[in-house]
Amino acid sequence: MMVGDMNAKRATAWHRTVMAVITMVIGLVTMIGVVCSLSFTAHAATLDQTDARHRVTFPYDNRDYYLGAVAMDDNGNKYYCIEAGKLTDYLLGPTTVVKNDENTQRMAWILERYRETDARTHAAIAIVVQDRFGRDDEDWARQMEVIRRHYPTVVTRAAQIWDESAGKVAAGTVVERIDAEAMRSGKVKVSVVDYQGKPVAGIPFTATLHGPGRFANGSTEYSGTSAAGPVELAWNATGRGEVSVTTTYKRPQMHVMDSTQDMIAFDSISVDGGSSITFRVRKDFAPSVSTTVSNKVLDVGSPVFDDVTSGLADQDSRWVTDMEVKARGYYFDGIARHTLGGIVAPKTQESADDFLARLAMAGHKPVAYGTATFTGPNQRVHAQAMTAPDGSTPYLTHQGSRFGTWVWVIRRADQSDQTKGYLTGDWSSAFLEAAESNVARDRVTVKSTVTEHSAEVGSELSDTITVTGFPSDHGEFTGNAAYGFGADRKYAQVSVWWSGDPNDPANDDAYKPTGAAVPAPDENHRKVVEWDIPATNGTFSIGAGSPDAHGDPMTIIAENHGWYVFVWEFKGDDRVAPAASRYDDAWERTRVTEPCEPCEPEEPCEPEEPEEPCEPEEPCEPEEPEEPCEPEEPCEPEEPEEPCEPERPEEPCEPEKPETPVKPEEPQSPLPLTGVDTTAATGLASVALAIGGTMLAIVRRRSR
Repeated sequence: MMVGDMNAKRATAWHRTVMAVITMVIGLVTMIGVVCSLSFTAHAATLDQTDARHRVTFPYDNRDYYLGAVAMDDNGNKYYCIEAGKLTDYLLGPTTVVKNDENTQRMAWILERYRETDARTHAAIAIVVQDRFGRDDEDWARQMEVIRRHYPTVVTRAAQIWDESAGKVAAGTVVERIDAEAMRSGKVKVSVVDYQGKPVAGIPFTATLHGPGRFANGSTEYSGTSAAGPVELAWNATGRGEVSVTTTYKRPQMHVMDSTQDMIAFDSISVDGGSSITFRVRKDFAPSVSTTVSNKVLDVGSPVFDDVTSGLADQDSRWVTDMEVKARGYYFDGIARHTLGGIVAPKTQESADDFLARLAMAGHKPVAYGTATFTGPNQRVHAQAMTAPDGSTPYLTHQGSRFGTWVWVIRRADQSDQTKGYLTGDWSSAFLEAAESNVARDRVTVKSTVTEHSAEVGSELSDTITVTGFPSDHGEFTGNAAYGFGADRKYAQVSVWWSGDPNDPANDDAYKPTGAAVPAPDENHRKVVEWDIPATNGTFSIGAGSPDAHGDPMTIIAENHGWYVFVWEFKGDDRVAPAASRYDDAWERTRVTEPCEPCEPEEPCEPEEPEEPCEPEEPCEPEEPEEPCEPEEPCEPEEPEEPCEPERPEEPCEPEKPETPVKPEEPQSPLPLTGVDTTAATGLASVALAIGGTMLAIVRRRSR
């Protein structure tokens, strides 16, 4: 930009002419001509004229022109002309901030950067101003030819200054989120970028958090200076909700002054809004557990285990790294079958203790307790039920335990002070969830005794069986697929087994029943018959035509010699364990023998030998021998044979005496002795012989 310098003589002549006017006194000031581009209403305030420290002079069009900062305001802002060939009156006109773009910012940066500098640098800045924002291009081009001849280094310096401004101005900001612990804490990266999207260093910026979050310095605001790369800012959540990070950055701006000679100057540092980012944060987390009973079906006397896995109650929740969380389990049993499916869930914000109290009001009180500790999600603990909280005595299922289920809770009050700071309340699992439920099978007992412990082939056999231990409603439960429980088995079975030697009755004892389990069928062991009877408690008559579970008569005939055993068996279901009577139970077997032959009376008649005393009666022979023989009727063998026929042949047929036990209190003892007692028969035979002898003596006396 150029300024003409008027000589002193012209100024003096001009003033004399003005003073000659009688009616008015006008003071005119000769101003430096400058190049301007905009037209605004002038103000009465004036600018200060600069001196040789801020400009250089060059000759043009028979005048001396200034090249540099030609004026400055009270704030020290330097003004540069943008209209070549115009004079200035140094009056301060209205100003307008130049619309922001890359060139404007670069020019404003130069004006701010070289606010105080030497005359030649001011002259170089004036060249940049005129080149980039000048209005009179033709006049300025002619002036530049003169300037290049007089100040070639200034022209070179002007190019250097403009190049220096490249990459020094901001076009905006970029905010990116870096999560260290997802929603609980993390970092944001803030970059101030130029018009090519490259980071710009040295630009003041501010990042502000809006919502439940704080920067690492504990404040919601961070102010700093941009770097050649992103500036990372750590943040921490203070609650739950949305957090916005907004940014601002500072940029220089310039204004145009409207006057006789339009000029530009540095205006101020503007704060522009940069980009922002919004995301959800959450300091607290909601730990939870999921469980699966280790065994769905248990027997009486079994320990109870639960496989407990740590997790999070909702999708937004994040476990604090290595933070310890304690969970407690409560085991309930004695649950009726009709209760299955009646899941009881905790209410929103209901404490663990209030939930357990509500279950107690409904009749559900825990019988065992478990604990588990976790330091992160997806960890598993094999928890065992104990008889007391934090106890060491294992809980065992018992007769009548029926269905059972676990409830697990995480109490805030049970946690360490550090963990409490991240929990907003308690968490509880629901009562009677399928995965947390099991069943304990009852154990049945059976007592029985056969009607006959010994019998002959062809006899009808029978048994009486008493069963206890079934649930009172056994047979009515149809199962529950959702819980994985099967239906009741409605029937038990009673089978009759034979064992013996089919070819040799004397060898039957070699196959006397032994062992608890029934044998494998073979030529010496076979199942004779099997019936269904109800799988319920009660006393059941087996055989003798009693109806089975289907109404059909049960009859068993001992068709072979040997051993016959009644065996009761229940194959088991999800509510009752398998059970069976023992195969070798002495109370459940009958010894079957062949019938005794009625012939061969010689052996039982051997006692008739006492009749020999009749032989000395030979003196009676001269008389009619027939008469003395009439009294011999008592000696006929028929009479003594009557008591002997059924008794003596039984002796070789009596295998039961050493085998049949006397009935004790327990069924394992031997059965009572069975068979025919010959003592009475022997006595009768002796009496008969005595009577016969007496009668014989009387006959002899009469005959004498």
